[in-house]
Amino acid sequence: MAACAYPHLSVADPFIAEAKACETVVSFAIDPGFRQIQVEGDSLSIIKKLNSTRIADKSILSPIVKDMVTMKDSFEIINFSYVGRQGNEAAHELTRLAGQSVLPQYWFGTAPTVVEQAVQRDLVP
Repeated sequence: MAACAYPHLSVADPFIAEAKACETVVSFAIDPGFRQIQVEGDSLSIIKKLNSTRIADKSILSPIVKDMVTMKDSFEIINFSYVGRQGNEAAHELTRLAGQSVLPQYWFGTAPTVVEQAVQRDLVP
């Protein structure tokens, strides 16, 4: 397990912020050599774009989507799945932590207590 909180300081659009968060997760997983990752998000439209086989994306997210499609080749298995806001509390805790810092924060094998508690709540059906 690994987690990161990366402040995207100049992103005003929440749609782009969500896409940048996915991009950060994928990029973050490459450096330590993860071969299989599961990326969960609560923006269905972004998850659909990442799972699409369409090459041409003319949305404002096009550069971010293209970057992530390129990074997909770094993994044996990479899955993008949609989870509703209720099942994505851990991500929101990481976002809150990122907002409290101007520097990226990384955790390997563990995460801040509030994030681990959120993960446990996310797992409850």
